[in-house]
Amino acid sequence: MNTTAGATLTELHATLTELTAATGEPENLTGETLRKLATTGTALFTFLRLHLADTTDPRLALELATIGQHLEDEAARIRVTGADRLAATNAHTLDETELDTLRTTAPDTSRQAHRCAGKASFQTPSALLASWTHIPFGEANKLIGDASDLISRRDMAGNQLPPRFEHLATLFTTPGPEQSPALHPSVVRETSQKLAKREPKDQTFDGVRTEPTLFHADGRPVEEHAANLLSAGQSVAETNKQVKELITIASTTAGTATSSSLRRGFFPLPVKNEFTREFLLRVTTVEGEYFDSLAAHAANGRTRAGAQARVNRPPQAGPVDESASATDSSSAEQATAEPAPAAAAEPTTTPEPATANDVIEPTVPTEPSILDFLPEGAQEEAIWEPETTEPPATVPERALNALMDLLTTIPTNSGGGSQRIRPEVLVHLKLENLQDLASGDARTAHGVKLPPGDLRRLLCEADIIPAVFNSKSELLDYGRAQRLVPEKLKRAVLARDHGCIVPGCTEPPEKIEFHHIDPWWMGGETKLINLAGLCRGAHMDAASGRIKIVVVDGLPHVILPKHIDPAQLPRRNTYWD
Repeated sequence: MNTTAGATLTELHATLTELTAATGEPENLTGETLRKLATTGTALFTFLRLHLADTTDPRLALELATIGQHLEDEAARIRVTGADRLAATNAHTLDETELDTLRTTAPDTSRQAHRCAGKASFQTPSALLASWTHIPFGEANKLIGDASDLISRRDMAGNQLPPRFEHLATLFTTPGPEQSPALHPSVVRETSQKLAKREPKDQTFDGVRTEPTLFHADGRPVEEHAANLLSAGQSVAETNKQVKELITIASTTAGTATSSSLRRGFFPLPVKNEFTREFLLRVTTVEGEYFDSLAAHAANGRTRAGAQARVNRPPQAGPVDESASATDSSSAEQATAEPAPAAAAEPTTTPEPATANDVIEPTVPTEPSILDFLPEGAQEEAIWEPETTEPPATVPERALNALMDLLTTIPTNSGGGSQRIRPEVLVHLKLENLQDLASGDARTAHGVKLPPGDLRRLLCEADIIPAVFNSKSELLDYGRAQRLVPEKLKRAVLARDHGCIVPGCTEPPEKIEFHHIDPWWMGGETKLINLAGLCRGAHMDAASGRIKIVVVDGLPHVILPKHIDPAQLPRRNTYWD
């Protein structure tokens, strides 16, 4: 290590020693000192990483890896503790000027924090945490939830209460240096999250004391058993396996299962490729009977509906034929007829003579071949052959075909009764893609890419609405004729913006509201260039002036508050791109 590096290390060490000595008591830790400690500590470990990046001593390499793991473990505790303090102090109510100052200056703890007089700067502590640390909102929300389960909770009066999972909380906040192998706090946090999914929502802050409801067969909470497994000193893989089995058995066994542990729902899974989608469907036992019945009907080739489900092609939209369930043996036989196996096409044995019990089919005249109508010299290559047909539908595909038929057909009975949800598919495509359907592609309103084949098929169906625009959008200009946005114009805004234009927002298109950039009451017109897609929260922020909507190159952009975006640059959401 050279002289300069040694001097830097000595200086960092001296600074840390001085700062930690001056902060022996919590009340002595000012905002200025805290920021210096964090900056100096970060600089120290950055120094170690840079100067040991090329080490040839395996002992130093092992020491560096150990330091990195210790830092990660402590960072995990700091993140959850910080989330707990954000919720406990209602940090989301800090005034915007206070937040702007904190971006560049250490907090002045000698005075009281400035808070909003009216509406809070952020809706929740999770929203503040996500914006301030630039992490997804879902991750920030998990941190706040983990803080309630592992650090502390509060009642309506603001009094601090023990965490929901007290045994896991002890393992999380109090590291065991002598335990071998070491218990990482991230493993404890993951176990807490698994249990939280099986428990009801914590409503302690709303005045309803929420304690663990998932119990083991011996009467003790599953959380206590999970804590014992984590502290048993096994490998992470073995511990995770046993904890998973423990939770699964308790949540699916009669007598210990709770209503929260058996949540039903329809869950979209991440899109893995552009050809297929995957969903997770969890229903009650009684509801499952409906799906079993659907699958049974789809597998019955004696009905027209069952015969149609055997045709392995996407169902077409159209009115429901009430007589489709009637049995038609002749139609069913024709629809379910499958080609003979290849081995039967050319029999190798002489057919046996007919017996008295055999039914002799009448001779059918041979139909003329298409070759008979071709001009002389034309070869068989001149005949157009359709693409290879799909193989017969498997049992799962039949059930899916029947389910899709329910979703894509329109009932003919329009009078009385409850209204059924009618799904609608909105396809976004460019003009050049419409002109070149052989290679063009498009996107659905939910951001799923469509390959050319699916695009061509969807454009042939009645309920698919292709949204194609020119550069001026003359037909979508309603001027001052009406204030409420017409349905066609809403589709145009969604086709352009896809969703909320605020960066990071993931609200689906169905929840988008339509904001007049130049307000209607100030003379703004109802036209495409004056409208922006915003979620409800962003719409309220735009109306109150907390965020600003501007038009850049014909597209609406957002200028976020200064404490969120100090550069004040116009931005658009890229989540749906």
